[in-house]
Amino acid sequence: MSTLKYFSPMRDYYHNTIATAIKSPHFNTTTTCGTDCKNTGIHEVQTGSLWQQIKNFSGGILDTTNWPPRWQCGNWSDFHGWLYIVSDVVIWASYFVIPFILIVMLRKRPDLPFPRLIWLFVGFIVLCGLTHLIDAVIFWWPAYRLSAVLRFATAIVSAITVFALYKIIPSILSLRSVKELEYEIEARKQAEEKLAASEFLLSEAGRLGKVGGWEIDINSRKVYWSKVIYDIHELPYNHKITFENASDYVMPTSRNKIVTAIKECIENGTGYDFELQIQTAKGAIVWVRTYGEAFYDEDGNITKLRGVLMDIDKYKANEISLYKSMEMVNQNNKQLKGFTHILSHNIRNHASNLSLLISMLDTTTLNSHNAERVEKLNIVSGGLNKTLDDLNDAIKIRESKVHAEVLSLADMMNDVVAIMQPEIMSSSVSIEKDFGEKTILFPKLYMESILMNLLSNAIKYKRDDENLLVSLKTYKNGNGQTVLEFKDNGLGINLELHGQKIFGLYKTFHNHKNAHGVGLFLVKTQVESQGGLISVESAEGKGSTFRIIFGNGNYS
Repeated sequence: MSTLKYFSPMRDYYHNTIATAIKSPHFNTTTTCGTDCKNTGIHEVQTGSLWQQIKNFSGGILDTTNWPPRWQCGNWSDFHGWLYIVSDVVIWASYFVIPFILIVMLRKRPDLPFPRLIWLFVGFIVLCGLTHLIDAVIFWWPAYRLSAVLRFATAIVSAITVFALYKIIPSILSLRSVKELEYEIEARKQAEEKLAASEFLLSEAGRLGKVGGWEIDINSRKVYWSKVIYDIHELPYNHKITFENASDYVMPTSRNKIVTAIKECIENGTGYDFELQIQTAKGAIVWVRTYGEAFYDEDGNITKLRGVLMDIDKYKANEISLYKSMEMVNQNNKQLKGFTHILSHNIRNHASNLSLLISMLDTTTLNSHNAERVEKLNIVSGGLNKTLDDLNDAIKIRESKVHAEVLSLADMMNDVVAIMQPEIMSSSVSIEKDFGEKTILFPKLYMESILMNLLSNAIKYKRDDENLLVSLKTYKNGNGQTVLEFKDNGLGINLELHGQKIFGLYKTFHNHKNAHGVGLFLVKTQVESQGGLISVESAEGKGSTFRIIFGNGNYS
């Protein structure tokens, strides 16, 4: 027997029940139900005003005497009827499970958006489910009035739900999509990873550099130290630091200074940055640099102080050692200056006296042998005085403070040419000038000496088989410094042989009767005394090129 046939006796039972009801005096006809309920004669009597109808309706919500079960209204087959009933029951069951799930979600996630709308959906879905349940029940229990009430309640809740949903459409549309959230989560994850890496690097840099941060909350008077500051103080990380005892580790000589600085920062917002000594928990005396500044709230009130503390003990020790070394160097310089004054004054006096005494000798009264010795002694004495004069000039350059002035290089070169005109004419010297940088800030006396010595050397060491050509050029190098380039086509210098001593005192490289080895030494001394540099390029038989790079205080 099929499932549908299994329910046939139940249907026959209700057929008989309805047949009995039709014969009842409650019905105004004895016509049996056919295929259309409208033709059965079974209907609700519609009498009286609308208010009377509502009153009659409300008084019998559960009254089913005026309607037959749905099985008896229409020509239902077993398949058709049970398909309708089973579908309604499944819909009702599903509609009851969905609200249950929504309620569980609301309890577990009270932060879900639009909770009121979800509660409206719960009521709407429950009522929709009840309408399907009553539709299934009506096949046996014709509670059409109750069905109407449930449908009316469903209509009201549905309308309210639609209105509420319409009101929040802009808010719903403003919510980010799942893809947007996934992208944001991924971006935030990457940002957090970068932040964690940055925090690690910052923490490691602070640990290695021994730089820690601190904060004071003025309202609560709470003090926060980073781990590095605890390490600097050689304190455990759980040691309690308060506003009152934070300065206890500062040495007494500096304690008033830091207390006053913090007070000024709190009251006036004045920041501070200075060095002081602390005594660690283990008794070590350590130099630190402390920095602090005030932070304001939206109303402009100072709420916090923040700053850093840096262990500079190692650098301070080097600084103190360097200071002591400089003091010693200064002392040695003073002694050296005293010695040079003795050299330039006392010994020079003795040398002058010696020369004077030699000049007083009457060589005519001496025999030829002694006269020759006196003449040699006179030459030696003259050389000694010349050496002392040269040394004295070098000492004056290093010790004297000369004032720089803006010089025209063309004018300076013209003055030097005028002074050396006889030598230039006799040696047939051609001079080319290309002053791209026309002026220079430099002492006039030194510039004149430099140009004169370079030109004098070029004439002195010119080639016999070729007229001397001297070229002067100025320009800016890549660092923005003014360069003076002095070039000649003279004998040149073997730099492989003499490169290390070319600017040395009394260093000569050619057999020339007037070579003394003083000119280039004085040029180098004068250039370096003003913060400049001098270099040379040369080769035997190909001339020389001297380049002077002036210090930063130059003009063009």
